[in-house]
Amino acid sequence: MMGITATNWFGKSAEVTGIKPVYHAVAMGEGTPLFSKALLDKLLPENNAREGSESVQGYVLNTQGHDRAILDVANAYLINKLTAEELALILRNRDQFTFTIGVGDRRVEFKSRFRIVTNWHGEDVSNFLLVPDPWGNPRYNFRLTFAGGTGTFRLTDTHASADTYGSLRYFAIRKI
Repeated sequence: MMGITATNWFGKSAEVTGIKPVYHAVAMGEGTPLFSKALLDKLLPENNAREGSESVQGYVLNTQGHDRAILDVANAYLINKLTAEELALILRNRDQFTFTIGVGDRRVEFKSRFRIVTNWHGEDVSNFLLVPDPWGNPRYNFRLTFAGGTGTFRLTDTHASADTYGSLRYFAIRKI
């Protein structure tokens, strides 16, 4: 630490200690980062696993008419898993993160029917139609319900019949 002589508006000077000068300015302390390095490391691409694509089936979470925990969905695609507290912090600060999901057919022989969703990135939505739709006839019509406050996630499809062949095959959270 060093001492600095400071003068107030009234011309009175005083010795101030514990102040760190920065380029002719005075910084009044340092804050603790909101997001730990350990948390940010969990969101790096190197920590993702079992991601699907048009050529790789990846880990398949079948569409279904009931809710899943967002924590379970996120951790299904991570090597080092998020804690409930870490996910809660992310969900409270979603403006600093982007969510990416990929949807497609759950059948191995149709793994090329896969798309990264472009119209959703982590917002709360209810029965939201995702685009683009993977190719296939009839359409998949993937719909997402995502509620950060309750920590729930639901993905449905109507490809052949309700929730028969659709699946989530990619899920990632990244710091913006």
